[in-house]
Amino acid sequence: MWNLIIMIFATLTLNINLKVKAQSSNEEIIVQSSKLQADGIYGAETYVINKSDIQNSTSDSVIDLITNFPGIKKQFDIYGTGFGVGSRVDIRGFADTARDNTAILINGQKLTLGDMSLVDLSIIPVDSIQKIEITKGNNSVLYGNNSSAGTINIITDTLPGQKDSLFTKFTVGSFGKFEGALSGTKKSDSFSITGNTNFISTDGFRRNNALSQRNGNIEFRGITENLSYHLNVLLHNQFLELPGTRTPITLRSDPRGTTTPTQFNQRNGYKTFYGLSYSLLNNHEIVVDGSYSFDKSQMNSGEYMDTEIYNYQISPRYLFQYKVNQIKLDNIIGLDLIYANYYSDRMQSDGSYYYTNYKMTDKTAAFYFNSNVALDSKNKLSVGARYHGNWFRASNSVTPGAYYGGTFTDKSAESVSTPQFAYHLGYEHKINNYNTISAKVGRSFRYPNLDERIGLGSGFTNFSHFTLGPQKSHDFEFSHKLRYERFDITTAIYYMRLRSEISTTDNSFYNRNLAPTERYGVENSIKYSFSENLNIENNFTLTQAKFRGGERNNNDLPGIPAFVDSLQVNYSPFKNISTYFNVYYQSSSRPINDFANYQIIQKGYHTLNLGFIGNYKGFKVSLALNNLQDKIYYNYMVGSGSGVYHSASYYTLPGFNTLLKISKEF
Repeated sequence: MWNLIIMIFATLTLNINLKVKAQSSNEEIIVQSSKLQADGIYGAETYVINKSDIQNSTSDSVIDLITNFPGIKKQFDIYGTGFGVGSRVDIRGFADTARDNTAILINGQKLTLGDMSLVDLSIIPVDSIQKIEITKGNNSVLYGNNSSAGTINIITDTLPGQKDSLFTKFTVGSFGKFEGALSGTKKSDSFSITGNTNFISTDGFRRNNALSQRNGNIEFRGITENLSYHLNVLLHNQFLELPGTRTPITLRSDPRGTTTPTQFNQRNGYKTFYGLSYSLLNNHEIVVDGSYSFDKSQMNSGEYMDTEIYNYQISPRYLFQYKVNQIKLDNIIGLDLIYANYYSDRMQSDGSYYYTNYKMTDKTAAFYFNSNVALDSKNKLSVGARYHGNWFRASNSVTPGAYYGGTFTDKSAESVSTPQFAYHLGYEHKINNYNTISAKVGRSFRYPNLDERIGLGSGFTNFSHFTLGPQKSHDFEFSHKLRYERFDITTAIYYMRLRSEISTTDNSFYNRNLAPTERYGVENSIKYSFSENLNIENNFTLTQAKFRGGERNNNDLPGIPAFVDSLQVNYSPFKNISTYFNVYYQSSSRPINDFANYQIIQKGYHTLNLGFIGNYKGFKVSLALNNLQDKIYYNYMVGSGSGVYHSASYYTLPGFNTLLKISKEF
């Protein structure tokens, strides 16, 4: 315990002043957990989910809220347990590598560094979240690696000065779903302490699909005249059974069955975030922040894996504003210093002793700046750049012949240094009171994560691509916003020109840099209010992702549907009761692994969903009725790369299911 306390106080985390409306009053609170400046990045599309949106949602997960915008969808939904377990957020069509191209942050600090397989939003107690910022498109200037598609910043901070509170919630649903949650805040004028805990469990839709998970966090925050600070500790423990896949035959005959009745994954760990912000003068501020995290994952998936990763980060920043004639400048200059240590033992299926052991270190030192320039009330621009140094070292040792005749051999230590740079230039023009246009160009990058450098092969496929190269992308986006009386229409188009995109190969289960690729698309959101009680909204996404060179030129990249659409009607017949009806559609796509474009197509699907939200004597009650057609469907399919047509694996999702939530704030 003392070691944990020492490590907590030995680390440092991020803070920048952003104002958001308090959810329970008309007062304002200050949230200090974003690298975004007050107006964001001009030219970039940013969405905000606030506390009331979260509490009024009928969903059981943060992911369902985040993916309720055009250009953003749920990916890798293979377990069917609910609560967002294992699911990934896919921004602008990266499919299997979605988690590696979208940076997930808690209070401005990355959820994990080095090994993206440990990114799981279900470990964050939903009721601890004050606000979520979602920025689409290249964000590598501010956040560096893993942010080519966008960033998601989950903010749990509130400053002192608000009222004390206590919140409790119970959730029950189909397939044995249960959640119990409790959170509370004690505040004074200059100090606050907040605690959140929840327990979730479910039997799962599939056999051998049960989940048991405990999450908790505690946060201390204080403020003086010139100084603010906070400490946040997050702990999690998850046990998840792994049901395996369905074949073309069992997909129809036994969609809820399992091929892996004894396999499981267990994760536990903790993360600490500590930060301080000091105001030097008016409009001048120094921020020093950092984080420490430890994650341990143990998996039985036909063989045993025992993996530990330690992450350290410190990020000092200087923020300042000034004015030249009528031009206003809002600036940020900062450093990111990151260190990750990775250990992984891969053992025989009986767990007797390891057949290989991986050791890796990943170091980063980066310098960046961004300047928001308000030329006048109608014309604004952002310019920023980053230089990102990265030093990676890896080795593995082997027990000869341990893998039942496998041919593993030692790999001597390899060191790689691949510095990268990023930039963006954004512009926003207000045409009139109703129309605004914006554009942004830039360059982004990402490095392979530690698991990608190892690959997914067993002891018979000894290939580890430690020197896998970084991915680069040149990006362009343009958007138009129309807000006129009852109409709210936003349309964006984008183009990404990538080189050395990182992905798996067809059949060998190691990773490589692909031939040149590209992504382009259209994202549209329309909202119309017929009256105060009735409105309709539609979110539409068109995505194309293809090879633009090499022997597979013009082939589709797998796992990316061309069309996604969500239509929702919201109606409030009475003051304390509202309801919605939602139609979700996703078109067909190439199955994962099908780079050659010869396998059977992953079918499109649609679901109908209905929900009710009410308030009775201070109790908030919501009921979700999902998949009203009771169809068995899937949104993740893996095609075989062996050359056999109609050979694929399916991960089925639940038919008709319900979810009831009851909560109260005291």
